[in-house]
Amino acid sequence: MIPNIMKFVLYCRKSTESDDRQVLSLDSQEKELLSLAERLGLDIVKIFRESKSAKAPGRPVFNEMLKFVSSGKAEAILCWKIDRLTRNPIDSGQIQWLLQNDQIKRIQTFEKNFLPNDNVLLMSIEQGMASQYIRDLSSNIKRGHRAKLERGCWPSRAPFGYLNDRATITIVIDPVNSKYVIRAFELYATGSYSFKNIAEILCNEGLKTKTGKKYFGGNVYKIVNNPFYCGLMRRDEKLYIGNHPPLVSKELFDTVQNVLHNKNRPRVKTHFFPLRGFLKCENCGCSLTASLKKGHHYYYCTNSKGVCTEHKTYMRENSLYPIIASLFEKFNIDETLVEILYDSAKEKLGLDNEYMKSILATLQKSLDALVVKESRLVDTFLDRQVSKEIYDSKILEIQNEKTLLTKQISDMKEKHAMKISTLEPTREVFLRASRSSKRFLLADDIEKREIIENIVWNLSFKDQNMLKYQFKSPYSALANVPKNADILTMRKRRDSNSRWVAPHRLSRSAH
Repeated sequence: MIPNIMKFVLYCRKSTESDDRQVLSLDSQEKELLSLAERLGLDIVKIFRESKSAKAPGRPVFNEMLKFVSSGKAEAILCWKIDRLTRNPIDSGQIQWLLQNDQIKRIQTFEKNFLPNDNVLLMSIEQGMASQYIRDLSSNIKRGHRAKLERGCWPSRAPFGYLNDRATITIVIDPVNSKYVIRAFELYATGSYSFKNIAEILCNEGLKTKTGKKYFGGNVYKIVNNPFYCGLMRRDEKLYIGNHPPLVSKELFDTVQNVLHNKNRPRVKTHFFPLRGFLKCENCGCSLTASLKKGHHYYYCTNSKGVCTEHKTYMRENSLYPIIASLFEKFNIDETLVEILYDSAKEKLGLDNEYMKSILATLQKSLDALVVKESRLVDTFLDRQVSKEIYDSKILEIQNEKTLLTKQISDMKEKHAMKISTLEPTREVFLRASRSSKRFLLADDIEKREIIENIVWNLSFKDQNMLKYQFKSPYSALANVPKNADILTMRKRRDSNSRWVAPHRLSRSAH
């Protein structure tokens, strides 16, 4: 044993940012190094322990140790390996500088002994290898993630509404939270709710965090802005087609994006008026607005044109509900008629296979053209005719277009194959429509608004009476079918979809 009067600091480090199983824990490192110090007769004056990655500079305990050594309170360092001490060129440079200036006279590891004069080159090589390991590890992880994305697999934690299935290493639908994701998309697509409104609605319907708190508007924004829910995966601004089952259609996602990025975003409202936006003044054509007066909601003409004589006439909201509910009584038909409509729709949806094939052929032709365009761009770049910045921008644009076209082709094929299966939900729509009048009167304000949004629009009032209204498809056809018609008549009327109903007055009691 060589006599040693040097004062050593003992440095132990465990990375908290990686899953490196070969690295000993802090307790194990300290125990092994203290045993080594005892065998070599080293004088340990202070122990430094740190749980932080060394791939980037800025470790507070490491910097404290260097200050301790630079002040002359110690002359040498004892650590498990050089890569425990440093893994980046900045920290490596500091260590080598202190060695060259004789402020560090020795670095002792479990396997080797580094001195200022004869082992600087060897230590530099080991430090460089440690630094290169970090870069290679990062590059390999990114490459692995890209490979997974290309295969349609999501390499990270599943977004809200999905779960990571460890058994199959896939993303599956969360049976509890997925319904809230769909609900958020449907509400925001109407353009009538802010993120805060939707968060409150979802909270009232049972959505809570693990700690029992409600989600905020920012959480709703992250959901409706994430293409993952329509089957696409976005990573570094590039889109990939995922293997996971989508929660919403691409059409609904696009509708939400239009609301999200255009001027028709919903405004945050202090009070919620379920009928605002659906009522019009027949006298001047302006919309009816609403306000809260003496604890009641009242609707009145905005008089935007400045010519209306009815803008000072107020209608109480509760008095309007029975009038609107009476419109839905037109859907009170028996199940036999529902089955007739179901058969008619089934016949209609079974047509035009050639039209679908022509659409798919057009989309495929566009996709093939993008492949050719991509190949030409690569050749141009290899010939150094365009800069790397332009190449990167254009190739990303082409790849995203290819992804969207591929997704569109896939969706159309899936829709074509499932046309018949979608008729069953359509039949359920008509069954629900027949009960909509009673349901509307019993619903809360939010559900009342949703019922109106789905069924009717352009409710026109004059002299506090409804003059006109317009049913949305397919309810317009359903409302126009005579309740006592024979089968032949109902078949003739099945495609009737006239929008405007003959004007008539629905009286209301004077308020």
